[in-house]
Amino acid sequence: MTANEETRRLEQATAWRLRLAESRSETCQELEEWLVADARNSAAWYKVQAPWEILGDHATSPEIIHLRRAALAHANGAAAGSRSRFGLNRRAALAASAAAIIVAIGSALLWQSDHRFDVYRTKAGERRTETLSDGSEITLDSNSEVRVPYSKHSRELVLTSGQALFNVAHDVLRPFSVAADRHEIVATGTSFNVDLLGPQLLVTLLEGHVIVVPHDGDKDGVLPGPDPGGTASSPAARIEMDAGEQLIIAPRLVPSITRVNVDRAVAWEKGSLVFKDEPLASVVRRVGRYSEHPIVIADESTANLRISGVFREGDVEGFVSTVVNYLPVLAEHESDGSVRLGAAPASAP
Repeated sequence: MTANEETRRLEQATAWRLRLAESRSETCQELEEWLVADARNSAAWYKVQAPWEILGDHATSPEIIHLRRAALAHANGAAAGSRSRFGLNRRAALAASAAAIIVAIGSALLWQSDHRFDVYRTKAGERRTETLSDGSEITLDSNSEVRVPYSKHSRELVLTSGQALFNVAHDVLRPFSVAADRHEIVATGTSFNVDLLGPQLLVTLLEGHVIVVPHDGDKDGVLPGPDPGGTASSPAARIEMDAGEQLIIAPRLVPSITRVNVDRAVAWEKGSLVFKDEPLASVVRRVGRYSEHPIVIADESTANLRISGVFREGDVEGFVSTVVNYLPVLAEHESDGSVRLGAAPASAP
């Protein structure tokens, strides 16, 4: 088959592909007749249809969908232009259409292969450890999710919910970053824990060195960094952390760094929850992460009570029993399985 003949059959196959796409049909009688008329027609159809089907199976991202639509628009425009010129250059127009579709699909698949990401998640009461392609490890706590869009030139992860411990393989040419609630933690090789605890973000550095770039949702900038002088008169673009430190970022508050017991901070990895003089509200958030049913605090005074103790992950009943016995709190078990913690009535004198 000559080059011109092959081009002509490719043009015809492209025209059929466009017709089916516009009518949202899988096939039609005329196409079937064209395919069986000559084996070379089937070969040309495969060249156009195969990449189109591959894209159709995997095109879930907005970027790839945009490329597919752009290819169709280009092809339709070329066909319309050829009709307006009374059929002149029709072959060139269809060839351009075929090229537009195939190039767009090829670009889309290339984009997908370079920007693919994995999603790891856990259910209530579940922990999970994953080893990434570079040797880094992620351990997810209960009810957590992390997305890993690795590429050849970057290691950029997103913690969308819960808590995770990151053990980072050293690679100075590809910094390892974790985004959490639009805050960013950057490292090259280290170990750190990230906890999305309600409106707060807690970053605990076990070893090595990291840089945190906070995000100010109200001002679309960065939050003021910790100030040794006790003031926050000037914003800091980043916060540097050393091993044994924990950074707390909360709405409308200046980020604070404190020294912590790192073994206690990651005790969850071994199934324990350790609290030392913490507000009941934040403790309930942590304990509730391991329960299928929510624990609700009914009033502010109860939320502000302080509690210390060591609890087993998932032992909600044991936790509630301890709270009721040691704090002025009353627990109500609702019909939906949730537990409501509220201030206990004052005893009569």
